[in-house]
Amino acid sequence: MNAPGPDDLQSATWAALLARWTQFAQASVALPPQGPMARWKQAVTDIISLQAVTCALGEADRMNHPGERAVALDLAEIRIRESTERLHRLWAAEPLPGPLVELIADARTALRSARSAGLEWTVAADRLVAEHPALLVEELLAAGFDGLLLVPAPGIPLFRGSPAVFLAHQTGHAPDQRFRSIIESFGSFSGALSAWSRSAAGPRQVYRQFDFGIGRAVRDLVIPLDGGLPGGQPLLVIAIEKGREHPVALPPRRPVDQPPLPIVFADSLDEP
Repeated sequence: MNAPGPDDLQSATWAALLARWTQFAQASVALPPQGPMARWKQAVTDIISLQAVTCALGEADRMNHPGERAVALDLAEIRIRESTERLHRLWAAEPLPGPLVELIADARTALRSARSAGLEWTVAADRLVAEHPALLVEELLAAGFDGLLLVPAPGIPLFRGSPAVFLAHQTGHAPDQRFRSIIESFGSFSGALSAWSRSAAGPRQVYRQFDFGIGRAVRDLVIPLDGGLPGGQPLLVIAIEKGREHPVALPPRRPVDQPPLPIVFADSLDEP
């Protein structure tokens, strides 16, 4: 017997979800049409809709055509907004129950992740000091790249395991091999980045944090790009945004003498 492939597993997953939603819908029939539980009965369709959209957005990478993906994400956004508005109308006189707040938040997070998905490379060498990305930007734009590019700040060292490059199209679909090859063969990146770019739900930023009591950097903290401002020196810069070149400062005149630092990921901290 052959092992199940990705399509078989996907079909099995959706079949299980459909069975669960059907059972949920059938159980809701017993809810009274009036009284405190009536709102929950009216909310069943939107609860199932939000769960379905959240699950479907997790499969967005299976859509290879950029146009198809863009339309699907727009439809998902409309579905989330409409379901959210109907739920708020049902509970107009009071705050939404916690489970519904979480359900809406999960759907919005899934949509945001699908829109900002891309490829990330990490530092595979002990140390990476990148040059100015002007030539890289020129080559990517000439090849038709239309999205977002983050690169290391020129002249500032990054260390093994640190996120270094993020590349994503505007619609969130994975950049093809053309653009990957341009990244991996560029100047100081060649041989210094992870051999395989990984799919990422969104760009991450690296902050070099200092202990001013001892007068030196103590760690590099990795958090989502939209995860707030934790303090420290951001080490990645936007070089292309929405398919347009973004200004990048020149490297320091003198080489930066920075010993290796520990890299800490925000999800490993109790308080990022």
